[in-house]
Amino acid sequence: MSETVLELNGIRKRFDSVLALAGVDFRCERGSVHALLGENGAGKSTLMQVVAGLYAPDAGTMRLDGETVVWRSPEEARRAGIAMVHQHFMLVPTMTIAENVALARGDRGVFRASQLGKDVARLASERRLDIGDPGRVVGELSVGEQQRVEILKALVAPTRVLILDEPTAVLTPDEVHELFVLLRDLAAAGTAIVIVTHKLAEALSLADHLTVLRQGRVVGGGPRREFDAASLAALMVDAPAGAEARRGVAAATNDVGTAPVVALDHVSANDVRGVRVLDDVSLRVRAGQVVVVAGVEGNGQTELVEVLAGVAPSSLRGLRGSVAIAGRAIRSPAQARSAGLAVVPPDRQRDGIVGPLELWENLLLAEDELRAASRHGWLSREREISRAVARLRAYGVRPANPTLPVAALSGGNQQRVVLARELGRSRLRCVVAANPTRGLDLAATAAVHERLRGLAAAGAAIAVLSTDLDEVAALAGDVHVLYRGRLLGPLPPSATRLEIGRAMAGLGAAA
Repeated sequence: MSETVLELNGIRKRFDSVLALAGVDFRCERGSVHALLGENGAGKSTLMQVVAGLYAPDAGTMRLDGETVVWRSPEEARRAGIAMVHQHFMLVPTMTIAENVALARGDRGVFRASQLGKDVARLASERRLDIGDPGRVVGELSVGEQQRVEILKALVAPTRVLILDEPTAVLTPDEVHELFVLLRDLAAAGTAIVIVTHKLAEALSLADHLTVLRQGRVVGGGPRREFDAASLAALMVDAPAGAEARRGVAAATNDVGTAPVVALDHVSANDVRGVRVLDDVSLRVRAGQVVVVAGVEGNGQTELVEVLAGVAPSSLRGLRGSVAIAGRAIRSPAQARSAGLAVVPPDRQRDGIVGPLELWENLLLAEDELRAASRHGWLSREREISRAVARLRAYGVRPANPTLPVAALSGGNQQRVVLARELGRSRLRCVVAANPTRGLDLAATAAVHERLRGLAAAGAAIAVLSTDLDEVAALAGDVHVLYRGRLLGPLPPSATRLEIGRAMAGLGAAA
């Protein structure tokens, strides 16, 4: 007989004028996997942050193994056996992987770095998580590598409830499979697993139970056998599942002109350790074309975006090769912007937004946008707030309150703010977008893909770097794979999802 380990009743949470949770009931059972689904801003992450002790609820009760609990801190929740892998990482960037794991274990006192590294490597091997050298500094890791460290941190101590917020966003199909095996093993050993996700296929393949939130309220839930993709999609977005169209972009990938808008020629670079992160990369993207570069995080995506954007980070050594946009050599971000480049960065927290600034201010962060909005060096706050409302609503930002600090929004809505700024730019000639739909729900993902297709149809050159095979399948015209800094492809049009996924993992060849 199933046993309830976590039970929430009537949980309410308000942030100023925004009611994030409106009396939510939720329970999960020992030894089961529970999927929590919903659109961006539905309250999924907020609910789980209440469980993990990051937020105190305004009303409602929480029981753990039948006992009423009130957390005074996340540490208290963790000691009770609640662990959460956050969508936005909780790592100390100046420390090594091993040191971050040691913090999660609560290690105290003096210890040898070499022995700590061996301990963490052994733990990672036991948990089947590839973290590489535990002595690496976290700030130098890719987004995907940081996520794996977060998962490892969550598993260092006995855990009654393990919560994962969008855990597969940066994993290959093989890595997703390995993660799911791990989660099932943990569930079989008695851990209750809660996975927050917008990926219906993953929820249906992994979960024993499902709960759907919409606008802070539970709108459906029950055993997995009671749902399919269509019924879940209808609950999530109040619309048929067909909204998530898997349309290709064949009409938009025809060459509109002969000269490429984006041209990389033999670009190579090393990181500070001397490791080759870009290895003789050449790429052409023409007007009206969508090119998708698939790959697992940590294979050179961040560096490729930086080079395309004209950024010369101190982390790169021996940068060689050339980059041109619309025939103009690019050596600085200002040159890239003036040539008509829009960039959706790989890490919205680090490179896409400034958390304390208000939404309307974040929409003006691009230098040319700020210059266009100013009059003799002055900005009209009232005028820009009025303009911001229309852009925020057009991209589905919720709440569309331009005077809120962007840090107050959910991760998905922060991503929408970045997209509103970048894809809504004037004089746009090309887009470089790294995982543009990361953290977005079903309807928002479809809308972003439609916008990218529309920009291509209007003559822009579109380069999408993605770790998500669903996104690759939805957008793919020409598909390349970035693996260990080398650009492979384009793959043949007949390439299957499995073949693309194996090439991303370095297990297949691309011609």
